[in-house]
Amino acid sequence: MASKPLKRYNVCEPYLSARIRALRMPPAVIGIKLTDDKQIYSAVVDIPMGNDLLGTLVCLANGAVNIYFNNGAAITGLSSKHPALAQACRSFLASANQSLGVCSRTSVFDLPANPTDHFVHLMTRKGVYKTVIDPLTAANETDKMRAFLLHLYQKVMNEVRNAQAREQAANKAQ
Repeated sequence: MASKPLKRYNVCEPYLSARIRALRMPPAVIGIKLTDDKQIYSAVVDIPMGNDLLGTLVCLANGAVNIYFNNGAAITGLSSKHPALAQACRSFLASANQSLGVCSRTSVFDLPANPTDHFVHLMTRKGVYKTVIDPLTAANETDKMRAFLLHLYQKVMNEVRNAQAREQAANKAQ
């Protein structure tokens, strides 16, 4: 079996800064009071999007969704104008705690090196939990929790695309 090639993404300081802020954000900053050790108040998902493009999806329990790119670009503020996006975000975080069993607690926040690996970080009051998802093989795993997580954050990504399309249509109509 051939191994996947390892890749180092070129990243800029604004991207790294936004990513580490998201990974270290305490729940009080987003106005969340946690009631359970398994309650997830934030998720950070690193998603390779091409040869030189790495996107980091940030979902917060208040419904905020942002995507930061290694080249410094960002998609922010859409969920405040698009309730379906905020709802997809909240659904992701409310359901993601079911997958904590396939995650490990971590304090190391490296970037994906394999072009198919997604790094999923889930923030709880007990710390950050991480799992690695390969979308090409997640559905074939015996434990379907990675496939479930993939489905949840793909719904958020689909809503981001829908919100962008609505924004573009509204801008053309003006």
